Amino acid sequence: MKEISLTRGKISLVDDDDYEHISQYKWHVSSNGYARRNVPHATKYGKRTQLLMHRAIMGLSHDDKREVDHIDGNRLNNCRANLRICSHSENAKNKSPYAHSTVGLKGVTKKGRGERWKAQIMLNGRRKHLGYFATPEEAHAAYRKAAAELHGEFARLE
Repeated sequence: MKEISLTRGKISLVDDDDYEHISQYKWHVSSNGYARRNVPHATKYGKRTQLLMHRAIMGLSHDDKREVDHIDGNRLNNCRANLRICSHSENAKNKSPYAHSTVGLKGVTKKGRGERWKAQIMLNGRRKHLGYFATPEEAHAAYRKAAAELHGEFARLE
Protein backbone atom coordinates (compact mmCIF):
# COMPACT_ATOMS: atom_id res chain seq x y z
CA MET A 1 0.00 0.00 0.00
CA LYS A 2 1.31 3.44 -0.96
CA GLU A 3 0.23 7.03 -0.29
CA ILE A 4 -0.70 9.65 -2.88
CA SER A 5 -0.40 13.26 -1.69
CA LEU A 6 -3.49 15.39 -2.24
CA THR A 7 -4.36 19.02 -1.65
CA ARG A 8 -5.19 20.33 1.85
CA GLY A 9 -2.56 18.01 3.37
CA LYS A 10 -4.64 14.87 2.74
CA ILE A 11 -3.42 11.53 1.45
CA SER A 12 -5.08 8.73 -0.46
CA LEU A 13 -4.12 5.08 -0.13
CA VAL A 14 -3.63 2.95 -3.24
CA ASP A 15 -2.27 -0.51 -3.94
CA ASP A 16 1.38 -0.85 -4.98
CA ASP A 17 0.24 -2.09 -8.43
CA ASP A 18 -1.80 1.10 -9.03
CA TYR A 19 0.75 3.56 -7.64
CA GLU A 20 2.87 4.10 -10.76
CA HIS A 21 -0.12 4.96 -12.95
CA ILE A 22 -2.02 7.05 -10.35
CA SER A 23 1.00 8.98 -9.03
CA GLN A 24 1.83 10.54 -12.40
CA TYR A 25 -1.11 12.97 -12.01
CA LYS A 26 -1.87 15.77 -9.57
CA TRP A 27 -4.89 14.82 -7.42
CA HIS A 28 -7.10 17.09 -5.34
CA VAL A 29 -9.60 16.54 -2.54
CA SER A 30 -13.12 17.35 -3.71
CA SER A 31 -15.57 19.24 -1.49
CA ASN A 32 -17.24 15.94 -0.62
CA GLY A 33 -13.98 14.22 0.35
CA TYR A 34 -13.03 12.16 -2.72
CA ALA A 35 -9.68 12.19 -4.55
CA ARG A 36 -10.19 13.66 -8.02
CA ARG A 37 -8.43 15.32 -10.93
CA ASN A 38 -9.58 17.45 -13.83
CA VAL A 39 -9.56 15.87 -17.29
CA PRO A 40 -10.78 16.90 -20.75
CA HIS A 41 -14.42 15.97 -21.32
CA ALA A 42 -14.79 12.89 -23.53
CA THR A 43 -17.41 14.35 -25.90
CA LYS A 44 -17.50 18.14 -25.33
CA TYR A 45 -14.51 19.81 -26.96
CA GLY A 46 -12.89 22.46 -24.76
CA LYS A 47 -14.80 21.34 -21.66
CA ARG A 48 -13.31 19.69 -18.59
CA THR A 49 -14.75 17.22 -16.12
CA GLN A 50 -13.65 15.48 -12.96
CA LEU A 51 -12.23 11.97 -12.77
CA LEU A 52 -12.54 10.36 -9.37
CA MET A 53 -9.55 8.25 -8.34
CA HIS A 54 -11.63 5.26 -7.25
CA ARG A 55 -13.41 5.15 -10.63
CA ALA A 56 -10.06 5.34 -12.46
CA ILE A 57 -8.68 2.47 -10.38
CA MET A 58 -11.75 0.33 -11.03
CA GLY A 59 -11.73 1.16 -14.77
CA LEU A 60 -15.12 2.91 -14.92
CA SER A 61 -15.55 5.54 -17.62
CA HIS A 62 -17.25 8.88 -17.01
CA ASP A 63 -20.46 7.76 -18.72
CA ASP A 64 -20.69 4.40 -16.88
CA LYS A 65 -23.70 4.64 -14.55
CA ARG A 66 -22.36 2.07 -12.09
CA GLU A 67 -20.82 3.32 -8.85
CA VAL A 68 -17.84 2.35 -6.73
CA ASP A 69 -18.45 1.66 -3.04
CA HIS A 70 -15.76 2.25 -0.41
CA ILE A 71 -16.41 -0.73 1.86
CA ASP A 72 -14.94 0.87 4.98
CA GLY A 73 -16.56 4.26 4.28
CA ASN A 74 -13.18 6.02 3.97
CA ARG A 75 -13.40 7.95 0.70
CA LEU A 76 -9.61 8.24 0.48
CA ASN A 77 -8.87 4.52 0.92
CA ASN A 78 -8.63 3.54 -2.74
CA CYS A 79 -7.05 0.12 -2.28
CA ARG A 80 -8.78 -2.44 -4.50
CA ALA A 81 -9.71 -4.63 -1.51
CA ASN A 82 -11.74 -1.67 -0.19
CA LEU A 83 -13.52 -0.96 -3.49
CA ARG A 84 -16.41 -2.75 -5.19
CA ILE A 85 -18.49 -1.88 -8.24
CA CYS A 86 -22.17 -1.60 -7.38
CA SER A 87 -25.48 0.06 -8.22
CA HIS A 88 -26.60 3.34 -6.67
CA SER A 89 -29.06 1.43 -4.49
CA GLU A 90 -26.36 -0.91 -3.18
CA ASN A 91 -24.02 2.00 -2.52
CA ALA A 92 -26.70 3.81 -0.49
CA LYS A 93 -27.04 0.80 1.82
CA ASN A 94 -23.46 1.31 2.97
CA LYS A 95 -23.91 4.93 4.13
CA SER A 96 -22.77 6.13 7.54
CA PRO A 97 -25.24 7.65 10.00
CA TYR A 98 -26.16 11.20 9.00
CA ALA A 99 -23.80 13.84 10.37
CA HIS A 100 -26.70 15.72 12.00
CA SER A 101 -27.91 12.61 13.84
CA THR A 102 -28.37 13.40 17.53
CA VAL A 103 -28.30 9.71 18.44
CA GLY A 104 -25.29 8.73 16.33
CA LEU A 105 -26.74 5.27 15.62
CA LYS A 106 -27.84 4.44 12.09
CA GLY A 107 -31.55 3.68 11.80
CA VAL A 108 -32.46 5.15 15.21
CA THR A 109 -34.43 8.30 16.00
CA LYS A 110 -36.10 9.63 19.13
CA LYS A 111 -39.89 9.49 19.02
CA GLY A 112 -41.42 12.70 20.31
CA ARG A 113 -40.79 13.93 23.83
CA GLY A 114 -41.22 10.54 25.43
CA GLU A 115 -38.53 8.02 26.11
CA ARG A 116 -39.28 5.83 23.09
CA TRP A 117 -36.78 5.16 20.34
CA LYS A 118 -37.85 4.37 16.80
CA ALA A 119 -35.96 1.94 14.54
CA GLN A 120 -36.36 2.14 10.77
CA ILE A 121 -34.53 1.10 7.63
CA MET A 122 -34.67 2.14 3.99
CA LEU A 123 -35.86 -0.58 1.61
CA ASN A 124 -36.44 0.09 -2.10
CA GLY A 125 -36.53 3.85 -1.51
CA ARG A 126 -39.09 3.67 1.31
CA ARG A 127 -38.74 3.74 5.08
CA LYS A 128 -39.66 0.47 6.76
CA HIS A 129 -40.74 0.85 10.38
CA LEU A 130 -39.08 -1.71 12.67
CA GLY A 131 -40.70 -0.75 15.97
CA TYR A 132 -40.38 1.38 19.10
CA PHE A 133 -37.90 0.53 21.84
CA ALA A 134 -37.06 1.60 25.39
CA THR A 135 -33.41 2.40 24.64
CA PRO A 136 -31.47 3.56 21.58
CA GLU A 137 -29.30 0.43 21.86
CA GLU A 138 -32.35 -1.84 21.54
CA ALA A 139 -33.56 0.14 18.51
CA HIS A 140 -30.11 -0.08 16.94
CA ALA A 141 -30.02 -3.85 17.52
CA ALA A 142 -33.30 -4.13 15.59
CA TYR A 143 -31.82 -2.00 12.78
CA ARG A 144 -28.65 -4.14 12.67
CA LYS A 145 -30.66 -7.34 12.40
CA ALA A 146 -32.85 -5.95 9.60
CA ALA A 147 -29.85 -4.48 7.75
CA ALA A 148 -28.01 -7.80 7.81
CA GLU A 149 -31.08 -9.57 6.40
CA LEU A 150 -32.13 -6.95 3.84
CA HIS A 151 -28.83 -5.41 2.72
CA GLY A 152 -26.50 -8.41 2.92
CA GLU A 153 -22.88 -7.62 2.10
CA PHE A 154 -23.68 -3.91 1.73
CA ALA A 155 -25.11 -3.57 5.25
CA ARG A 156 -23.44 -0.86 7.32
CA LEU A 157 -24.05 -2.06 10.85
CA GLU A 158 -22.31 0.73 12.76
